[in-house]
Amino acid sequence: MNNTFNFNRFNKVLAYDWKRFIRNFGITLLVWISMPVMFWVTSLVFDFELPAFIRLYIIFLLVAITVMSAPSRIYGKVNLPREGVGFAMLPATGLEQFISMFLYCSLVTPALTLVGSWLVDCLMTLLPFGGFVEYIPVLDAFKNASPSVFLAFTVMLVTTAWAESSIFMFGNMVFKRRKSGKTFGWFLLIMFVLVLLLQLTDGWQVFDVIFSTDSIANLWIYSAIMLVIACGFYFGTYRKIKTQKY
Repeated sequence: MNNTFNFNRFNKVLAYDWKRFIRNFGITLLVWISMPVMFWVTSLVFDFELPAFIRLYIIFLLVAITVMSAPSRIYGKVNLPREGVGFAMLPATGLEQFISMFLYCSLVTPALTLVGSWLVDCLMTLLPFGGFVEYIPVLDAFKNASPSVFLAFTVMLVTTAWAESSIFMFGNMVFKRRKSGKTFGWFLLIMFVLVLLLQLTDGWQVFDVIFSTDSIANLWIYSAIMLVIACGFYFGTYRKIKTQKY
């Protein structure tokens, strides 16, 4: 049964996880989505303009934060000795459980954060006062971008979010306590070791050769790397769900 997929069972898992999503993460997500209001109030109180490109970076940061926190907030107890038994006893296969986890952590969470915080930003920009003067979609970077550049940039954002989400989904299944913090700490440590090795072995020359092409090609190469990372950690998460012992 562990390798099968049934739509009826999967729909029940989706419905069950949706309740878990709302109960464990709904209010937190709303708080993060509403953060542009805080920045608007700050700009109003201190009387300064907050440029659209900075607000765009803030929205991307909000997406990153919610993606990092989603697995531990929604599925934080699924690998614990007592609390995780309910997850293990669900009438669903490991594949169905993984796909549902992927959807809520890697698709629903970043999409809701991106769209929701952007809509809040637009509402604040509509007001005739405050520091939100220019709408984010009218930035020159959006107006002047060709369809190919816009597509490459969109794919880059999606694969980056997936890579980040996959790492924290895997960490959520591996660690028992303080899951997000430990995952982030190990991620920083691994990155430090990799950078140190590249520095000691002149490995940066490889990246100079790979990224010596035009900017669009660079975006696609970067997206491919992020996708490989994501697939590796997603597979690790799936394996951990299947082999989890209680």
